[in-house]
Amino acid sequence: MRPRLRVTGVLLALVVGGLAASVARAQISPGPLSRPHATLEGNRNCLSCHRAGKGVDPGLCFDCHGALADRVAARRGLHADPAFARCERCHSEHNGVEFELVHFPEGEAGFDHARTGWKLEGKHATVACRECHRADRVDPAVSRREPAKDPARSFLGLPTACTGCHQDPHRGSMKAASCADCHSQNSWKEPRGFDHAATRFPLADAHARAACTACHKPEAGEVRTLAFGQFAGVPLPACADCHRDPHRGKLGADCASCHSTVSFRGAAPARFDHDRTGWPLAGRHVRVACAACHRPGRELDIPGADRCETCHRDPHAGQLRSVAGAPATCVTCHTVDGFLPARFGPAEHERSRFPLTGAHRAVPCTACHAMVRSGELPVPFRRGSNEPVRAFRSAAAACADCHRDPHAGALAQRAGAAGCAACHDTASWHSVRFDHATTRFPLDGRHAAVACAGCHPTEGRGEAALVRYRPRPTDCAGCHATGEPR
Repeated sequence: MRPRLRVTGVLLALVVGGLAASVARAQISPGPLSRPHATLEGNRNCLSCHRAGKGVDPGLCFDCHGALADRVAARRGLHADPAFARCERCHSEHNGVEFELVHFPEGEAGFDHARTGWKLEGKHATVACRECHRADRVDPAVSRREPAKDPARSFLGLPTACTGCHQDPHRGSMKAASCADCHSQNSWKEPRGFDHAATRFPLADAHARAACTACHKPEAGEVRTLAFGQFAGVPLPACADCHRDPHRGKLGADCASCHSTVSFRGAAPARFDHDRTGWPLAGRHVRVACAACHRPGRELDIPGADRCETCHRDPHAGQLRSVAGAPATCVTCHTVDGFLPARFGPAEHERSRFPLTGAHRAVPCTACHAMVRSGELPVPFRRGSNEPVRAFRSAAAACADCHRDPHAGALAQRAGAAGCAACHDTASWHSVRFDHATTRFPLDGRHAAVACAGCHPTEGRGEAALVRYRPRPTDCAGCHATGEPR
């Protein structure tokens, strides 16, 4: 039995010894380190982070985390806050290889970035953390300070200047200013604050409303670059450098002599002295808009500008190309002060084939020259459109062509070729030259004093009125009652 007891005792000693060793190891290392600290695994490395009797010492942490030590020393960032002076409170170790040392109680997206000294505002507040905290953006100085640290897992070393993350679309042409002088974190495309008046080219009027890209155009290349410094140290552009010259150089290079920045088509063109051209403006032409004559696509020098019909339609359908047998133009009768009244009056009418005399001089032009359809004009002047036109050419020249015969033809044979003029003239219709002695009833005695209407009464009224001359009685009883004293 004694040998058996001896073996049992040995086994018991081994078991107890093994348990004691396990307990000793548990007191020295509570568990495996995380992957970033795996090189410190082992009992010999405990004092790399712990001081005897004091636990984790932040000073020992800074021996490896030099970049963080620099920030704490400069009192910058989250770790410079006394509330975060104890590293182990946030970065718990001995929890296994896969344990994440950086712990965000509210999740990475819920972290209050303002506690780092860099508050996220505008569109920056909506960007995912790792879109900014990328290995390629970590300051090389941080990597040199902590060569063993994985840049992809670091939250240090990120630049705060705009160009640290964003490419400068101006390529250094705005060196005198920072991005925040013109842009905000809410929108890049709506610049604010830039004072163009401080440049050599202050913006005014329509220029102030132009988009920046209208003048500062993107340069060629993959990056859309606005060269705001393109005018630095060089002569400022002239109008024609940015705007197409609609006059094709015919009016010189000094656009400002006629136009202003308010509007190219506004009141400014009125400053142009049209008298310098071969067509001085006068009368109603002065009030005509430039574009009414100088239309898009038309040359400034308008061929045939000396002829009215180049711009104006002939309302007479060619009837007045000759007046009183002589060639005529629009200015023969009209002026630039207005189409009406016309300068063609009685004196000019005297040279026509129908001189105005007597009461005809007082008749309005439109009483004789009425509006007709163009198809009613004499053959040479007819137009296919049949539009209304005032008639000036007519074969009418006799009284009956314009006036109704109140005698209903009763005196046509007696008047003969002289017509109405055998008895009447243009001075007055009531002035009659008729010789009653040439009739079958010569007027004698008191008959000579009787008014014409006493024997030749008017029958009817208005347009139907008719003066009866034939037949009329010639015996006494035909006009006088029997027994009437003579």
